[in-house]
Amino acid sequence: MKSKLFLLLSLLFFLPFLSSCQRKDAPTPLRIAIPESDYVQDLKTNYYVGWLKERLNLELEFLVVRRESAESFMEELFSSGTELDAVLFGNGFSLTKEQLSEYAKAGRLHPREDGSYSYSNYGSAPAKSPTSILWINTLWLKQLGLPLPEDTDSLREVLRAFLTQDPNGNGLADEIPFAGASGDPAHSPVEFILNSFVGDYSPGYEVSEEFRRGISYCASLSREGLLPERYVRGEMALFTELVNSPENLVGAFTTASISQVIYPDDPEILSRYMHIPPLTGPEGVRGSAYAEKTPEIGGLVLSGSPNREVAACLLSLMETPEASLIARYGEQGVDWDFSDGLDVSIDGGLSTIATVNYLWNTPQNKHLNGIGPMRVPEEYLRGVTWNGVNSDTEYIDERARMSYLDAPQISPRLPSRLPSKALSSYVEDSLNRFIFGEGNVDDEAEWEDYVKGALALSEG
Repeated sequence: MKSKLFLLLSLLFFLPFLSSCQRKDAPTPLRIAIPESDYVQDLKTNYYVGWLKERLNLELEFLVVRRESAESFMEELFSSGTELDAVLFGNGFSLTKEQLSEYAKAGRLHPREDGSYSYSNYGSAPAKSPTSILWINTLWLKQLGLPLPEDTDSLREVLRAFLTQDPNGNGLADEIPFAGASGDPAHSPVEFILNSFVGDYSPGYEVSEEFRRGISYCASLSREGLLPERYVRGEMALFTELVNSPENLVGAFTTASISQVIYPDDPEILSRYMHIPPLTGPEGVRGSAYAEKTPEIGGLVLSGSPNREVAACLLSLMETPEASLIARYGEQGVDWDFSDGLDVSIDGGLSTIATVNYLWNTPQNKHLNGIGPMRVPEEYLRGVTWNGVNSDTEYIDERARMSYLDAPQISPRLPSRLPSKALSSYVEDSLNRFIFGEGNVDDEAEWEDYVKGALALSEG
């Protein structure tokens, strides 16, 4: 009944939209820029692209952008005069609100009916989720006869054993106790560990003694080789390569979703790691930093487009629930379907979606893997029914998320998320110096100099 009601409401919403947007004569050509993705196999035969083309009678030509900086692409686009109708964002290819505002003021963007310019992407993850989750190599724990770490002291002992006792059994000193990557706080072991020392990320925490003790702990792990800078602050490509290595090289890592790091089509590697609930620090702190997910920029229509009204129709269609469910789960009746509501979802609530084929963050030809506008209703993100496959990363992620719910939820005012960009950069640089460089956070003079700099930036 619920699925039929959804389809009816979606249809009622879509009919007037369709009548005003669809062209009944020859297909309207649109040229659209889209970031490259390893998870989208062929845009010409992609199921979702075909569905969009059929609904609006379009001929779509894609310009695949093979670069990380959306800002540099946009600047080059506007300076070169390249003819494009719209730009899609996602997969790390994004703009800030400030950059969007600048392009709008310069008259580069075609406005929506409400005067805004952005078509939103909000639907790849639930509205509220942990910023990072700890995953540990259970094969290594079993090999060494070690229990799951529950606090920062036992984590140190486990990491020491990982480094020194050859848990992968190849006779080589090639084990990496804790791995990570730069660029995303979800992949930073340091930011995860600090949650066990700083129980309240209220303004001024960055000069607190609790924060200092957390830094000192991380620095001690670094000195022992348990947080190797090369493998903790390296590139994402190296990080994923190490975790997915058949040589079984990594003991622990952090991420917001297991599918961001481990290839979903490799159940053997997925079964190697298990989530660990938040660790208790020496002062009894056991926090989990949570973030409210806000809509990102999914797409923009360019003011210079000769078919800007049609391009606006396309991006508006992508925001509808019907399109968004395809964009998130694939082809209805093949990759997913509405649940009968009799099963319990993987988060313990009412089931709404039953997946057959898990397609997120895996090479496929059914959708754009989160690129472009998308608005999946929260009930369909939270209501996924387990399909019985233990290697389904949707199921693995939700079990991990639920284990973090009983820990105190703290706001994510982490070093990388401080409100002032200057302060955030100063704190991050100081962290790296104290933990991986020649700085000494336990030296009173050095700490006082750091505090003075942080306070000056906070007041400024």
